[in-house]
Amino acid sequence: MKKIIFVLVAGSLLTGCVTQKRPLSDSQYTAFATQLIGIHKCVASGNMPPDTGARGQQYSMANLNTWQFDQNYFMSRAKQIADSVNPSQGDCNTLAMNIMQRKNQIEAQNQQAAQEAQAWQNLQNQQEQNKTTYCNQIGTQTICNRY
Repeated sequence: MKKIIFVLVAGSLLTGCVTQKRPLSDSQYTAFATQLIGIHKCVASGNMPPDTGARGQQYSMANLNTWQFDQNYFMSRAKQIADSVNPSQGDCNTLAMNIMQRKNQIEAQNQQAAQEAQAWQNLQNQQEQNKTTYCNQIGTQTICNRY
């Protein structure tokens, strides 16, 4: 009986850890499609460097994949609005600026994480250096402990 209760409690705790993706609304399908098409058209027209456009599409797709969505519906929605998306030079500049801001934010977070990891490693190394090794010999056998 105790085992059954334990299994049920453990199962309910694990189930509670699963996070469901929220579904996209129709306006969000349009917004994501507009952004991806806009980036593509900015690069194709020469108003955005290809590397910035590729990075922007990568960020947009990563964001899109945090949502529950129907890929077929997304593609059909993108085809429906493709002709109506005509970004100006100013729109392309704004998109590029947003992409570069996101890139800088990610780089800053990565740099901070690297610094924290290095600080942790330095602390561990320092603690390792402060340990003393004690050895005892009993007959022909030597036993060492490190504290």
